[in-house]
Amino acid sequence: MLSMEKMKDTQTAIEQRSDGNWVVLAKLSAVRIGIQDKEFVKRGHNIDYRVWVTCFVNKTKKACIDWLEDNMVMLDKRSQKYSVNVRQYKESTN
Repeated sequence: MLSMEKMKDTQTAIEQRSDGNWVVLAKLSAVRIGIQDKEFVKRGHNIDYRVWVTCFVNKTKKACIDWLEDNMVMLDKRSQKYSVNVRQYKESTN
């Protein structure tokens, strides 16, 4: 189980859009959500970065708060930057 201290590091926001709907935003790892190839990170060609992503949309703020509470562990896992020891990885593949 993830500690509550780690979950506090996950950056999230609930905002209302111009069309009146509410959105849950979270800053997630580009590798963990599939924007960036993790093999490039493994080889040392890139580093992982976080991007703001819309995770949930609803008509009420309460529904967004409930969704965020229910999915905080999943968001925390996807917000952690992907990293490897590049030197160790290169030695293991040679």
